[in-house]
Amino acid sequence: MNSNESTARIIAVHKERYALYDENQGDFYGRLKASNYYHLSRSPYPVTGDLVKYHYNEAGDSVILETLPRKTFIQRFDAWSASNAQAIAANVDEAFLLTSANHDFNLKRLHRYLAVCRQGNVHCTVVITKADTNPFAEDLLQITKTDLPDTDVLLISAKTGQGIDAIWDRMPEGSISVFLGSSGVGKSTLVNYLADSEVMDVNGIREDDSKGRHTTTHRQMIFLPNGSMVIDVPGMRELALLDAEEGLQQTFKSVSDFEGQCRFSDCTHEKEPGCAVRAAIERGELSEKTLREYKSLQAEAVRKRRDWAIMVSKHRKELQNSPKRKR
Repeated sequence: MNSNESTARIIAVHKERYALYDENQGDFYGRLKASNYYHLSRSPYPVTGDLVKYHYNEAGDSVILETLPRKTFIQRFDAWSASNAQAIAANVDEAFLLTSANHDFNLKRLHRYLAVCRQGNVHCTVVITKADTNPFAEDLLQITKTDLPDTDVLLISAKTGQGIDAIWDRMPEGSISVFLGSSGVGKSTLVNYLADSEVMDVNGIREDDSKGRHTTTHRQMIFLPNGSMVIDVPGMRELALLDAEEGLQQTFKSVSDFEGQCRFSDCTHEKEPGCAVRAAIERGELSEKTLREYKSLQAEAVRKRRDWAIMVSKHRKELQNSPKRKR
C-alpha cells in the first residue's frame, strides 16, 4: 500500500458521498476517485460494510481509491441498475432476519430472505420480534423451527429483554451483523436496545395490519457497546431474488437433497419416472407445500429478471424516441 493510502470502513452511503471510519481519523466523509470508479471501472462501488483504500483530506472530503475484496456480499435484484443488482451490505458475519409475532409473520418471506443471504455466504438467524404482543408467540417459534430445521430461530422482545442474550451471543466483538425485515418489524427498536441509547428513530405501526413507515432511510453502520457493529437497512417487504440458485438449495435443503437423486437432471418433479422428490413426498419425508414454494421461488427468480428486462428495454426505447431527445 502507498504510504499516503490508508484503510477505512464504509459506515453509510449518501448518494455520491460516503461516511467512513478509521481508528486513526475517526469519522469522516469521502468521495470516489472518478478515474478509478466511473471511467476505468477498476473497482466495485462501495457499500456499507466495505473496506476501502483512501487518501485523507483535512480540508474537505477524502478521496476513495479502491474497494477491497469482500468476504461476503448481500444483494438483491434491481432492474434499474446496469448489473440488475442492488447491493445491500458487504463483509457481514451474521444476518438477522426479522419478522414480528403479528400480521408481519410470513414464512415465505423468510425463505426469500434466507436464499438471498445464503447466496452471499452469510450465516443467518431468524428472529421473531415483539414476543410480548402475542400470547401465541411460542407457537410461532415452533412453527418456524419446524419449517426451517437447518436455521437458528430466536423469539425476542426488546420491551421485556426476552431472548436478547442470544442476540449478543451471535454478535462478538469486531463482528458485523445486518438486520433485515419489513418496516415496522422492530429493527430500530432492537438497535436502540442493543446500543443502550436512542440512535434510531422509532415510528409506531398501524394496529389493523401491523405495518409501519420506514424508520431507516439509508443503510448505516452502528457501533455497539461490546465492540461489534450492526448495519440497519430500510424496511424491505419484498426482496427479489437474483441468481440465488445456491441460496435456494441451501434454504430448501430438504428438496435439493432428493433432487440430486432424480433419474433425469432436468426433472421437473411432476410425472417423470425415477423422480426421487416425488418418491420422498409419497413416503411422507417431504411435503407437497415445500416443493411448491421451492419451485415458485425458482420461477420467480427467472421471471423477475425477464419481466424487468423487458420493462427497462421498453423504457429506454421510449426515451430514445421522445421528441425532446430527437431535438
